[in-house]
Amino acid sequence: MNQNKNKIFVIVKWIVMLAAYSFLIVKLARIEYWNELKDTFQHVDINRISLLILILVLLPINWWLESVKWQYLMKNSLSLSIRSAVKSVLAGISTGYITPNRVGDFAGRILYLPKECRVTGVVMSVLNSITQNIIITVFGVVGATLFLSENYKDNGFSHFLFWIQLWIFATVLFIVLLPYLSKKLKLGKWSKKINESVQSLSSFRFNDLFRILLISTLRYGVYCIQYFLMRQFFQIEVSVLQALIAIPAMYLFITFTPSLAASEPAIRGSYAVLIFSSFSTNNIGIMLTGIMIWLINFVVPMLLGTVVIGRTKVE
Repeated sequence: MNQNKNKIFVIVKWIVMLAAYSFLIVKLARIEYWNELKDTFQHVDINRISLLILILVLLPINWWLESVKWQYLMKNSLSLSIRSAVKSVLAGISTGYITPNRVGDFAGRILYLPKECRVTGVVMSVLNSITQNIIITVFGVVGATLFLSENYKDNGFSHFLFWIQLWIFATVLFIVLLPYLSKKLKLGKWSKKINESVQSLSSFRFNDLFRILLISTLRYGVYCIQYFLMRQFFQIEVSVLQALIAIPAMYLFITFTPSLAASEPAIRGSYAVLIFSSFSTNNIGIMLTGIMIWLINFVVPMLLGTVVIGRTKVE
């Protein structure tokens, strides 16, 4: 039985890795700006190189924050080491890479959980995504409101903002009521595994959820700083105030656009040009910023994640 299970796991593992690499090769081949990117790197000075180094330094900080968040989410069910948490995060990036809006993230994360904790891991992975999206939405709606009210006053964007604001209210209400709802659900007739997951949720207090949201905010801050520094690397003339409006608005639109993570270079580039072109005429630089951020924040960890998955054995 275990031998069959191991064979199935190995097959699935290689399918995931093959799919991830195939998506990556296709997307890299379709990027139209390699010559412009090459020209940029041929004319960089020490100041611009230091910006790129700082962006790369922020990358492991981002992973560390997400790993600490994952540890905290699982704390009521399992004591995860930071090493296992990092592996879970990287594996989740790889499995999420080949699914729409990275919904397959949980599949990689639960590889490093004991069997009895995997259902709870799926539930916590969903909670992880919800809390991160709340932060993206809260800051994004502010940025989008300022941007759209200034640039597209009469184009019907008020309806879009209304639905986003409604989504914020519903999700924040869900987070606030989560411990109460979980306790009520725990009283129902559930299977043992589901009951354990609900029990883990009910153990979270408002202070716990606040800390999770705080870590999500710090991660969001790292993403925004990386984008701001990359904008400077490609010499896009945008003020700090304009960046504070444009970057959150851009991330909001990207997050709520249905897509495969592998297709994001085009999505990021198109939204970036749409928004930043109101402040700068350097459209090539804007497009290259989106491509480089995608390569650093998604392709690099995805590649590392496939190595992690490749070395993982089924339990």
